[in-house]
Amino acid sequence: MATDPVKEFLIELQNAWSRGEVAGLARFYHPDVILLPPDLGPPLEGRQAVLDSYRDFLDVARLISFEITELEVFPFSHSGGATCMAHLHFSIRYELDGNSYDEEGLEIYTVLLTDAGPQIVWRSQTVLDSRLTEKIAPEPSAPR
Repeated sequence: MATDPVKEFLIELQNAWSRGEVAGLARFYHPDVILLPPDLGPPLEGRQAVLDSYRDFLDVARLISFEITELEVFPFSHSGGATCMAHLHFSIRYELDGNSYDEEGLEIYTVLLTDAGPQIVWRSQTVLDSRLTEKIAPEPSAPR
């Protein structure tokens, strides 16, 4: 089983969300996907909850950059079909609540390969390093 289509699939996902195309992300996720968030909060269950998490982040933060620094895909077959595990290392810079952050992290995906194409059934994200790079001064309010 070639891993290149799964790599392309995951790269396309990262490109889409970083452009703010949240509505188009539904096709990447299985309806019953489970996502473990980086803040160790409760798992997000279902496609809509995952899409909402992207929307929530993009509503409160300003994404400056997102880069995949390494992507490995590990295919295996089993009696239920074919599945791939993927490790996606990334670096991200964003602004949130008047601060600028640089982070490095790891996302782990389980990708189910179907006749209709790949779908993510599991995703976890771990922040490996997070640095406050700049406190951004609030913009002065306009005179009244």
